Amino acid sequence: MVQLSQALAAVLLATGVVAHPGGNVNKEILRRQAHLDHPNRRSIQSCKRDLVESGWVREQHQRREARLHELRVAAGFAKEHELVRRDPAEVEADYGVEAACTLDPESTEGPYWVTGELIRSDVLTGQTGAITHLDINVIDTTGCKPVTDAYVELWGSNATGVYTGVQAKGNGDGSATAVATNALRGLQPTGQNGTATFTTVIPGHYVGRTNHLHTIIHHGAKLLANNTIQGGTISHVGQFYVEQNFLGQVEKTTPYNTNKQAITTNAADMLFNMGKQGGDDPVLKISLIGSKIEDGLYATIDVGVNPKARQNPQPVNAWTANGGVPVPGSPWTGYPDSCKYCGFKPPKEKKDVLFEA
Repeated sequence: MVQLSQALAAVLLATGVVAHPGGNVNKEILRRQAHLDHPNRRSIQSCKRDLVESGWVREQHQRREARLHELRVAAGFAKEHELVRRDPAEVEADYGVEAACTLDPESTEGPYWVTGELIRSDVLTGQTGAITHLDINVIDTTGCKPVTDAYVELWGSNATGVYTGVQAKGNGDGSATAVATNALRGLQPTGQNGTATFTTVIPGHYVGRTNHLHTIIHHGAKLLANNTIQGGTISHVGQFYVEQNFLGQVEKTTPYNTNKQAITTNAADMLFNMGKQGGDDPVLKISLIGSKIEDGLYATIDVGVNPKARQNPQPVNAWTANGGVPVPGSPWTGYPDSCKYCGFKPPKEKKDVLFEA
């Protein structure tokens, strides 16, 4: 697998592909490759036995079944007594076949990370699209246990491929219309099972990238009175994706079908291809709540992290009462034409993540 990853990395580097309009992902490809090559790298698959024997896999599967049924009942597509369960033993046997995990550093924070977002589960703020109830489970792969004291940050573009809280050429029409809203951005704490829950939408596509959600995992942060967090460390910077055939169905619905930007498929997205290496699977597991996408979706994913890892992502803006305001000295300032991170700059260190066996 390592040889395959290295061969793929060489091909991707040679193409000089972009992550966003004007951006270059070579730096992220090299970071991901360094992570895949690390001798102490562990995935959720490495923890399968512990997670099964502790009962966590069975418990989470049953919780997810119940949650999907709850959503279906609330939407009028099922009766309370109609819950049908899958054999837990079958679920335990299948767990880890596709690891459904992403490990630091899986990918870049991108040019549109806005720090200081609010702690909230529903991040829609008036946005429409394929409404998705998303459960993210965070697993400590050094101890094979759920992480119960982290904050999960989530953000993505809207159905037409525009990020809120920022202004940049290539972000929609490049106007400042999205700066004043923090739609589709927020944080949630992990609960006793390591789960953080959001209500968002399947993100739209934009030039140079397939549809994806961004996530950052925070540890040891302090909850402030204004419902934001401060301090702590970041162990993981990653991206989640959607299976291509299902994505094609989403793109046919409103308002996705009004998006005129060029489409990049998963197969043509270089960060998606690197994210799939090493046994990882950054693709959301999605179920229909009703009979069609417009009825809503339930999605899950397990994220493996080393809580002692230290990442240093850089925001371009900070969220304030006045909307998104520039962060002084951000390497993303001026994106995509004149920012420090616009071109290819190799990482200064071969390994920028702390690992423990």
